Amino acid sequence: MTQTPEQSRRTPRPWVATLFVGAALAVPLSLTAQVALAEEEPLELQEQITDPVGALSGSEDELTSAIQELRDDTGLQLFVVFVDEFDRPSGSDWSDNTYNLNGFGGDDVLLSVAVEQRAYGLTGSDLVSAGSLNEVASNYVEPALGDDDWTGAVLGATEGLAEVLPDGVNTEVDSGVGTDDRGDVGVPPSHQGSGSGFGNAFPWFFAVPVVAIAGSRVISAMGNKSARQSRDRAGQLPAEPSQISQVPTQELQRQAASALVGLDNALRSAEEELSFAEAQFGQQRTEQFRTVLTDARARSQEAFKIRQLLDDSNREAEPVERNMLSQIIELCSSAQASLDAHASEFAEMRSLQDTVPQFLEDLSGRAQEVTDRLPVARQQVEGLAARYPAAALTTVRGHYTQAERLLDSARGFVDAGRESVSGNDRPSAVAAARAAEESLGQAVRLLDAIGSADNDLANAKEVLAKAIASLTSDIQDAQRLAPRDSVIQPVVERARQAIVKGQSADTAGDPLAALADLDATEHDLDTLLDPLRDAESQRTKVREDFSARVTRVGARLRSIDETIATRRGAVNSGARTRISEALRLFDEAQRLASDNPSEAANLLTRAEQLGEQALSEAQQDVDRWDGPASGGTRRGGGIDPLSVILGGILAGSGNRHSGGWGGSWGGGGGGFGGGGGFGGGGFGGGGGFGGGGGGGSTSVGGRF
Repeated sequence: MTQTPEQSRRTPRPWVATLFVGAALAVPLSLTAQVALAEEEPLELQEQITDPVGALSGSEDELTSAIQELRDDTGLQLFVVFVDEFDRPSGSDWSDNTYNLNGFGGDDVLLSVAVEQRAYGLTGSDLVSAGSLNEVASNYVEPALGDDDWTGAVLGATEGLAEVLPDGVNTEVDSGVGTDDRGDVGVPPSHQGSGSGFGNAFPWFFAVPVVAIAGSRVISAMGNKSARQSRDRAGQLPAEPSQISQVPTQELQRQAASALVGLDNALRSAEEELSFAEAQFGQQRTEQFRTVLTDARARSQEAFKIRQLLDDSNREAEPVERNMLSQIIELCSSAQASLDAHASEFAEMRSLQDTVPQFLEDLSGRAQEVTDRLPVARQQVEGLAARYPAAALTTVRGHYTQAERLLDSARGFVDAGRESVSGNDRPSAVAAARAAEESLGQAVRLLDAIGSADNDLANAKEVLAKAIASLTSDIQDAQRLAPRDSVIQPVVERARQAIVKGQSADTAGDPLAALADLDATEHDLDTLLDPLRDAESQRTKVREDFSARVTRVGARLRSIDETIATRRGAVNSGARTRISEALRLFDEAQRLASDNPSEAANLLTRAEQLGEQALSEAQQDVDRWDGPASGGTRRGGGIDPLSVILGGILAGSGNRHSGGWGGSWGGGGGGFGGGGGFGGGGFGGGGGFGGGGGGGSTSVGGRF
């Protein structure tokens, strides 16, 4: 039965407002000019069309019909609000805050217009790319707003959404890599900071209100996707657990996205802390924790695999989608529970309250060693920028900036820890030491990535020539074996285009991305030519191609994963899903290489494609994030809160005075992998701060 707009309207969820207020209160006054948070409570919507200024007077029936038609055709639900002026000057900020206050997500879209201020915002969930929203806003909404055609703007939004997102949100994958207008690959031109850092304000970091979003626990026995699609869905779907039967599908989508991001943050934090522990105590004492982490990561990969199945398919029937979302939540919940079960034991092993003064001195020495690497790293970045176009430096863009600021933060945390020791506050001193340790660890990883980027790109340029030659040979085979084949010839044309792209990437593009395109095209062409070639020669070619690619693809995927790990405060669930599935398929490809080289090649190609998608989506997330890359020169050093948040060092840091593995710091209790999230929910880490994290939103807007 078709719902009316009033029947289908989401009920605003009060906990979202609580989260906004909690996060806002947690931020010191010195940060209010740097972090994009709502200064006043956003507007709670009571109707699908909210128009207190009367801009749409007389058009309500026409607009209601158009909005309902959009929902029937695409599943997208458009909400509209017209006011005189926004509380904040940015229409996208105001729209984003109103969207989140009302608990929107999934396939909800909000159009916000300030008629006197002549500003607007268009907001969707994090399942929708900024590129798609920009296309709708620029081509369908803004022209009408410029003519004061308020009704036309709403009708344009419905038309544009139907055109750009005809299948709703589940089938969309962001395809473009955001560009840096400054051409910055890491060396910061400017960033306005707050003077000397936080100093005595340090305890603020560990008093942030935490909002944990608990996932519903379910029992689901879904088979593989093809098996599900062949079932009689009316009779064979698992019964939906009673505890989630009343939860709206959009809320399940949000919970699943939040759970994925939270668990991923938890696992990444736990991996970092376990690495520190292994260096301190050796692998024998930490072996049981490594086993627990491996098991939790396997469950995480399974959850991300289900998310990728949802993203790959045409939109599932709602009962199927709900069961898959519930299974994601259950896997995340069980993985987090396994981490939490060992939290106190891990915290006891790493208890530092007796030795924290010496540990802080050791960290100070380590910070100086890493600082000594900065001049060389800066030269490397400048050399890369001189030799390669910006498109080739996506994975190391901003690495130098972030490393430098993390080093400032590490020194600031060490100073704060010393003050806590002097004040006989050992738990706070331990918390500061842990923060310094993690900041230093990420800075080292970023500088290492800068150092390896030159070799990776130089090798890629060498391999590029070989890949072009190999694909050219395949084209010649296709012209010889199947010159008029209607299936093969379109792939031949795509291969020619990939070669042109590869040739241009040698001087003006990203050679690694071009290689991924060449690999995928050659794989497709080889698959079609396989029956026409000699069997033994084809097997030999497949094995040789796999051996030539596997090391390079593995290095590329690890580089992309490292980029996501060190920007996890801003990266949403989409990019995390892609890289998790890419790494899983890569491991499976290596396992099958000897026994089934053809299938191994298939998996390797798919892993490479997903990795490039992950990088693209992650870069878009970071570009949308109001973080350190958005301006200014820091003055005076000290703790740089935005770099710490961007790196996910504060993910799960609420009340980190009690111990935990990858979560709370200090001595006892707490969660392994984090608990709650700074500015976001989810299991063990929640979303990013100021726009990152899963289950979030995407906003565009401007003046008209």
